[in-house]
Amino acid sequence: MTLAAELFAKVEAATVASRVLLFSLAVMLFHGIHQRMRSHQESTHPRRLVRRLSEPRKRPGVHFDRTLLRRIIELLRVCFPRIFSAESGLVLLLTSLLMLRTTLTLTFSQISASNTKALMQKNFRHFIFGLLDVAVYAIPATITGVGINYATATLEQCFRGNLQNALHQEYFEGCKMYDLAIKGLVDNPSHRVTHDVQRFCSELSGLFPAVIKPILDIAIFSSALAGFGGYGVPLVMTLYYAFVALMFRMLLPNFAGWVARSREKEGNLRLLHTQLIQHAEEVAFYRGAEIEGENAERLLESFICVERRLKRAKWWSTFINGILVKYAATGVGYAVCAVVVAREKGRLDAAALTQLFVRCTQLYIPLSVAMGRLLSLHLKVSSLCSSAHRVGELRDVLSAMERVDQGALSKIVEIPNGDEIVFRDVVIVSPSDQIVLLDYTATFKAGRHLLIMGCNGAGKTALLRTLCGLWPLRSGTVERPAMPELMFLTQRTYLPPGTLRTQLIYPAVEGEEQARRMPDEMLLQLAAEVGLNGVVEREGGLDAEKEWGEVFSGGERQRISIIRAMCHCPTFVFLDECTSAISQDVEPTLYELLQLRGVTLVTVSHREALKALHHETLILDGMGGYNMSVLGDSQ
Repeated sequence: MTLAAELFAKVEAATVASRVLLFSLAVMLFHGIHQRMRSHQESTHPRRLVRRLSEPRKRPGVHFDRTLLRRIIELLRVCFPRIFSAESGLVLLLTSLLMLRTTLTLTFSQISASNTKALMQKNFRHFIFGLLDVAVYAIPATITGVGINYATATLEQCFRGNLQNALHQEYFEGCKMYDLAIKGLVDNPSHRVTHDVQRFCSELSGLFPAVIKPILDIAIFSSALAGFGGYGVPLVMTLYYAFVALMFRMLLPNFAGWVARSREKEGNLRLLHTQLIQHAEEVAFYRGAEIEGENAERLLESFICVERRLKRAKWWSTFINGILVKYAATGVGYAVCAVVVAREKGRLDAAALTQLFVRCTQLYIPLSVAMGRLLSLHLKVSSLCSSAHRVGELRDVLSAMERVDQGALSKIVEIPNGDEIVFRDVVIVSPSDQIVLLDYTATFKAGRHLLIMGCNGAGKTALLRTLCGLWPLRSGTVERPAMPELMFLTQRTYLPPGTLRTQLIYPAVEGEEQARRMPDEMLLQLAAEVGLNGVVEREGGLDAEKEWGEVFSGGERQRISIIRAMCHCPTFVFLDECTSAISQDVEPTLYELLQLRGVTLVTVSHREALKALHHETLILDGMGGYNMSVLGDSQ
């Protein structure tokens, strides 16, 4: 009597605990629904709308609309260049391996059920053979698992190669890289081209097995289960998961927007550290380490704030997923198995019922897990959509820039084998809509050196940017020789990675035909003429390879740019303050070296002494006006 009372008390306590648990779960679910509805009402409240309209306009977030769908389809076309391609073959191979894994799972369920029945019947001989079957099963199962991982990794590599190559062709075409850096049309383009592309390809390749495997499991396990309990029981599970999907739709936030915002903040933080590395010396001279540390802390705090909110949302999603998908779905699976076994308890003995229960468990539980995995794909899909949004937005901007570039370049006419540059009624306007030159008409003739002067901000460099195609023409036309006959030397000399020889012959590439016409003897002679012979010996010869940005001084960099012009000998060389770090007593010698090689100089400078080396001068007043005058004979 005492034992019965004790058992009744335990059952009563368990019942109370389960009621408390269910009540707590219901409270949390209704709280989540209330918060979601409240946030929606606040976002559509008139006061909130007025406040939002008064705020500065921000970039649009990630929304599941036609734009996002179009971007995903375009990225898929890049990843799959043809229907019958290596990527399509890998997806087919991956599908076959996943189907083989599901088939092996069915085989393993039969082996497990047979071994359990053998144990119940104390048939140890059959059980030992069953263990051997498990050992044999492990070989194809292991090979299949490794093959799936290898096929997924190879698919990611193919996707990244295709997408990276396509983006490189668009990104490095014309002056798009310059426009992205100057105009700021998208945040962190370099981060998008590299990091976001890698994430998109990784998420896309991982999405295939995450989608294909559950679908195959649902189809195959449902067919196998039809022989035990019919299709009615899988239908019950499907209805349950439809209810769970509805709960997910009501409770879970838009993860794609949060993930995209987090990656934008992360890109800003990386960009700051990259800039600090490039300008470490300047920051040290200004003693700005503390200020830059505060900037980094502010960006880090902004990133952490977004990550914190994202992690809280993911915690809530994981909690709901664990309750409704992982544990509740497993309970539903066991309940279904119990129903199937209860139907057969009058016809089968204990061993056969145990075998049936194990067999059903091996089928219903994976079916339940497969349906749960399909519902749990919202995080992976959201992450994929955020990556597709960032990469697709970059491609959209590059495509729009291509249309703008074609319109601007239609006003610039290339004359093959031309020896003059002609401006007709040219109007140049800066990106900030400030007039730089108004109705400018002039002709730059080969052999007539021109000096462009004016106050700071007058637009001296703007003329060069327009001629190169960096800035569009507002109106007028320009006739110029082909671009190989023009060379622009800027105040800051770019030093690409590579050998010292690469620095001297840039933009020619070592090993190509153009570089073969520049032998080492000629490079050494030019280095001696501009005063860099000691630098060549100091750094170990032309084959030396170092971080040249940290090796050369400002004057040495500008002398290297003079060597480049002497190597290529174009018709026109535009020198934009490219000798500002060189002493004034050496500067005329460098100009004379260029003139001796038949190069026509178009110089931007403030130094009056350079007038003796030019035939004409162009003075800009900064208001759109200009004054052309002829100087004495060039010395």
